[in-house]
Amino acid sequence: MTTTVQTTLGALRGAEAEGAVVFRGVPFAKPPVGALRWRQPEPLEPWEGVRDATEFGASAIQRALPGDLGDLIGIPSEETSEDCLYLNIWTPALDDAKRPVLVWIHGGGNTVGSGTQPRIDGRSLSLSGDVVVVTINYRLGAFGFLHAPVLGAYGNEGLLDQAAALFWVRREIAAFGGDPGNVTVFGQSAGGFDIAHLMAMPSAAGAFDKAIPMSGSLIRTIGKDEARATTEKFLAHFRAVDDPQRLRDVAAEEILEYQLELTGGGLGGVRFGPTADGYALGLDAEARIGAGIQTRGMPLLIGHTKDEFAVFTETNEAFAEFGEDGLFTAAALQFGVRTAEGIDCYRRAREARGEATDPLSVYTALMTDAMFRIPGIATAEAQGRHTPDVWFYRFDYPSPAYGGKLGACHSLDIPFVWGTYEAENMRRFCGEGAELAELSGTMMNTWLSFARTGDPNHEGLPEWPRYEAEGRAVMTFGLESAVVYDPAAEEREFWQSLGL
Repeated sequence: MTTTVQTTLGALRGAEAEGAVVFRGVPFAKPPVGALRWRQPEPLEPWEGVRDATEFGASAIQRALPGDLGDLIGIPSEETSEDCLYLNIWTPALDDAKRPVLVWIHGGGNTVGSGTQPRIDGRSLSLSGDVVVVTINYRLGAFGFLHAPVLGAYGNEGLLDQAAALFWVRREIAAFGGDPGNVTVFGQSAGGFDIAHLMAMPSAAGAFDKAIPMSGSLIRTIGKDEARATTEKFLAHFRAVDDPQRLRDVAAEEILEYQLELTGGGLGGVRFGPTADGYALGLDAEARIGAGIQTRGMPLLIGHTKDEFAVFTETNEAFAEFGEDGLFTAAALQFGVRTAEGIDCYRRAREARGEATDPLSVYTALMTDAMFRIPGIATAEAQGRHTPDVWFYRFDYPSPAYGGKLGACHSLDIPFVWGTYEAENMRRFCGEGAELAELSGTMMNTWLSFARTGDPNHEGLPEWPRYEAEGRAVMTFGLESAVVYDPAAEEREFWQSLGL
């Protein structure tokens, strides 16, 4: 059954599906193609008649993740295009109930992913919590994060797409039964990292009311010199040094192929992501958040999974023979002259907790901290300088995949937050059993409570104190959830001694 809603730009036809009303492939900006490639997102023109919104729009142009990783964590291959600026909406009803709104920003290293994956189907979350759920696409890789002022691109067009979608929600979501004054943005991995930078991006000020970065936080932005060097590679490769505008005429597939060459297929090399362009995003996002310039009073729920990095090591054959030499070399990139001391710190602390101390386990732990836990703590502390409503979590439930070697790895929390742990290809990753419904229900209620009130506490959890430097309370989600205080303190203190 279809149904129609009137927006300020025109009418949309959606579909009723198992109790929810769903609108798919809703455009929130003009297609960023032709002359608009590498331009800031531009507002749509109104349309006449009723626009169909029963099918998903194309995802941003990309290539599937290599090996088993994409299939395992649920990033399927699907239709892609430069014409990708679409969002999707799930709502219990088209009325004036003013429900809380949750807007999802997908992960994928800012090079893969979309708002249409089976693991982020919004029906269960919407109906369980009587909320409106929105997922969005944004430009990825070189199309969304190429710093080329000569083309009008500042390197953060992907972030600007996200902000444009959020402001679309502010303007239009009331027609879908949502409250435009109660918008929570949540996202994982690159989506979480991007949210942390939206919190510091002036053009995103006022776009949302609460934030849940999952396995994402403030990390080092790409500097102008690094970003400019990447652009020069593109100009030289496509013989556009003398006429940069020629890049707009290069086929999208050719740009993508060269991007993959530069990034090593997404496994290293050139980075694409938030760029300190001095225009859309400044040099020190942490200082801006810490000063409360645009986030003062904004509740923050932030956290990570216990064994984030294991999914990258266990699915990569290059780590099959990882030994002491590999550990020292890899750790040196993080610890420099204090590498031996850092490795010893991790080994002693893990041995005291009864955790594995082999080279790969230590490397997984220190990279989990380097990329996710320590930056997450820094983000929580920055927001906590002026706003007390900050909560920190850790997801501890282990995946049964790969013989249990993944632990509570990167992306495993997503299907539990969305109630999609039984979705396509998720059973291998998440496992099976009645207890999974209870874990998912606990996490869904936590996210829903935060979206409603700005406080994640609910009767299904033990009392969860705010995150403060004195106690460092962390809620651990597993088959039994509990609050722990300053977990892995010795490793945290070592990073702190490095000035991180």
